[in-house]
Amino acid sequence: MSATLSIIIATTAFVIAVRLKAPLGLSFAGCGILLGFLSGMSAVDVIMTTLRSIVMADTVKLIVIVYFLSLMGRLLTEMGWLSRTVTALQRLIPIEKVSAVLPASIIGLLPMPGGAMLSAPLVQEGARSLDIDRGRLTFLNFWFRHIWEYAWPLYPGIVISTVLLSTPASELIASMWPLTIFAILPGFIIGFRGVPKPQKAHENNISRGTAIRDFFLTSWYIWAVVIFVLFLGFEILPIVVMAGLITLLFLRQDDEKRIEHLKKNFSINIVTLIAGVMVFKGMLETGGSVERLAVEMANVPDILILFIVPFAVGIITGVNSAFVGIGFPVLVPIIMRDGFSPGYFAFAYAAGFAGVLVSPVHLCLLLTKQYFGAKWGEIYRFLVPATLIVFLAAIALFFIHG
Repeated sequence: MSATLSIIIATTAFVIAVRLKAPLGLSFAGCGILLGFLSGMSAVDVIMTTLRSIVMADTVKLIVIVYFLSLMGRLLTEMGWLSRTVTALQRLIPIEKVSAVLPASIIGLLPMPGGAMLSAPLVQEGARSLDIDRGRLTFLNFWFRHIWEYAWPLYPGIVISTVLLSTPASELIASMWPLTIFAILPGFIIGFRGVPKPQKAHENNISRGTAIRDFFLTSWYIWAVVIFVLFLGFEILPIVVMAGLITLLFLRQDDEKRIEHLKKNFSINIVTLIAGVMVFKGMLETGGSVERLAVEMANVPDILILFIVPFAVGIITGVNSAFVGIGFPVLVPIIMRDGFSPGYFAFAYAAGFAGVLVSPVHLCLLLTKQYFGAKWGEIYRFLVPATLIVFLAAIALFFIHG
């Protein structure tokens, strides 16, 4: 069976499972297993890939990271630190709509799995004075977490692109930085459309100096992660674990209460969700569906290949580095035909990232959806038009620089 047909069947099965309100984690795992069989894998290979995907180091690492990010959100809320952080931001930036999404943008500078879980409580607290529903909250946290992907050199997609295209990161970013501007604009226009101003302005009597001090002191965990991971090159896992444990020690409660927080924070839904996504991705990789899809697109016109291949890989995997690492080797001869073409590159990269943004397997989207308890329709009514606006800007870049 062709890769295209097998992916369509597996995707349809996933949509049906979600419509029937099957747990997301089990839906992903089940559709991944179905895809494995459709890809020609034997029963033994499917079973081994499933088990390997669940127990592999990356899966365990993701579960631990998300657990401790969630723990920090729970503890910081209970201690009132999130409230102090937002109060400080509202004093420094007295525009509620800006201060509400700024934490997500700051954390977005740090490429980390499940990072949306770190900003979600802050966005929720910052938007408390605004009349915002759960779908809009999910969109705002998710969207502003990802506005830097086109212009921040530490994101894996750009790093891998520099290697595949033998082109400096500065040149790649120069071709795409306008897309970050076009991501910020719809984030505010679509995300806050129809949201009234608070009837009562914040009564914020703290001085600017106190606000600066409070912001940095109560958001120390963000800066700890940024400094140790971004600038000093530490692995994200031990830093997040240490930050979570230190936060637990700051909690002025006895050990019994601390242990109770550790137990309550555990969510089987999050564990199965991450495991299910990893099973689905494991089947994609082992069965070779994405590689065969790229081969099947070989005779398609250039502009369609530049769109279809990265977009398909992006929406299937929900991973930035995947659409570059898997899709771009097919596109290199087109992008580099007469030397580096900034318009072609920006168009292909934006197509891939558009797929990642709307992908139902994108971990940040799944975790944010889970956190706010939003439904897919409530999220996509914001996410789809915002993504379309950015991609239209990429089409413009294609014709300007192509």
